[in-house]
Amino acid sequence: MPAIFLGIEIILYMCYNILYIFRDWRKYEEKKVYTMNIIIVGGGTVGSAICTQLAREDHDITVVDENAEALAILADSCDVFGVAGNGAEVEVLRKAHAEKADLLIAVSAKDETNLLCCAVARKLGTKHTVARVRNPEYSELTQLLQSDMNLSFTINPELAVANEIYRLLRFPSAAKINTFCRGKVELAEIVIDESSPFCGVTLNDLRRKLNIKFLVCGVLRAGVAHIPSGHFSIEAGDTVCVTAPEKEITNLFKAMGVYKTPIKNVLIAGGGRTTYYLLSLLKNAKIDASVIDKDEDVCHDLAAKYSCTVICDDSSRQEALLEAGIKKADAFLALSGIDEENAIISMYAKAIDLDKVITMISRMSYMDFFKKAGLESIVSPRSATVSDIVRYVRSMASGGASSGIESLHKILGDGVEALEFSIKNTIEGVTDIPLKQLKPRAGVLIACIVRGNEVIIPSGDDVISKSDTVIVVTTGNRTESIKDIIA
Repeated sequence: MPAIFLGIEIILYMCYNILYIFRDWRKYEEKKVYTMNIIIVGGGTVGSAICTQLAREDHDITVVDENAEALAILADSCDVFGVAGNGAEVEVLRKAHAEKADLLIAVSAKDETNLLCCAVARKLGTKHTVARVRNPEYSELTQLLQSDMNLSFTINPELAVANEIYRLLRFPSAAKINTFCRGKVELAEIVIDESSPFCGVTLNDLRRKLNIKFLVCGVLRAGVAHIPSGHFSIEAGDTVCVTAPEKEITNLFKAMGVYKTPIKNVLIAGGGRTTYYLLSLLKNAKIDASVIDKDEDVCHDLAAKYSCTVICDDSSRQEALLEAGIKKADAFLALSGIDEENAIISMYAKAIDLDKVITMISRMSYMDFFKKAGLESIVSPRSATVSDIVRYVRSMASGGASSGIESLHKILGDGVEALEFSIKNTIEGVTDIPLKQLKPRAGVLIACIVRGNEVIIPSGDDVISKSDTVIVVTTGNRTESIKDIIA
């Protein structure tokens, strides 16, 4: 009999261990991040930035470009495989193993090449394709034919930047503003000066003093990003990132002493694609716009399409800006295709005390330098492209998780990520648990919960539920699912 009991005990012990192993395997599978085979066509500035970010996130990257020297540099710095040639050619894509690729990202300089690359790659067997399409005419076409062309996703950097500029004009008090949940939540960056009532005050004291629903979810101080606790004190020179419902953000600006009156007219230097998209938004918002550009054809096209004031002159000349009425403008936008010109004329606009100056900078490596030079509101088509693609790749890499990434923004000098997650199902260890009982990993903050039309600035007693949208701010490692925020 004792032998029988001993045998039963051994069997039960083995079953327990099998269940224990299965439980750990299931947890691993839930958190598992899938490495993907990704082809990037175009090794220029944007392609290099995308390659650097995705290689850092452990994906297998192949870069296709006609410039062999640039490929060699990129392959050496990012440890990726390079294929020299035209990405729209069948043989070149076969050398890049397009038939085995999970994703092809086409960001070459030509829209036509990008669209053709994606079409050929899908025929060869690539599962998903992303194309950068900048020409307004092609942009409208791809929206109509996206399914017919087997495009998974298209990116229009200039349109994305135009929308970002429009948000900054709607909320001129902010140095940068991002929207989540289709405009229900605003996340704004504000520079604190010495006169601000926020100086020297802890975040706990601020919440007690102000009858406003808001949360300070990040602070940039001396180039270092912080996810602050309630005991964190704000200092002059800090850039603070606050989240609030759209209807509360104006009240917050007033309480901070940074509120600026709504913008009614703008002067735009540069008549390129970003201006083309922006003018349509300004027209709908009834904001008067004047454009200055030295290209006669551009001036005629803009004047004919938008019936706005267009001045044919060189916007880099101080006299031209004065004649165009820069001193009378509520806001000045430097949107030419030359970074140095945009920076210089923006500094001039700041010097004559314009309240709102927005500067477009393409080379992302210069952005920190220009911010230190006093240019607060900087936008970048390339940065917008990289963020959109990283968001899309992470959403794919999560393998159809219960919480997909809806949007991703780099904030506070790109040192912090703000992610919007859609909670599709009940998630063990995350949903229906008071936030004070969750153990988020270091550098993670749940900034906002949206439930239907209700915007919740969360306290410890709030919970995340199925069908919620959750805004998470993090300085930590790659985050692809809401489950990744738990330690």
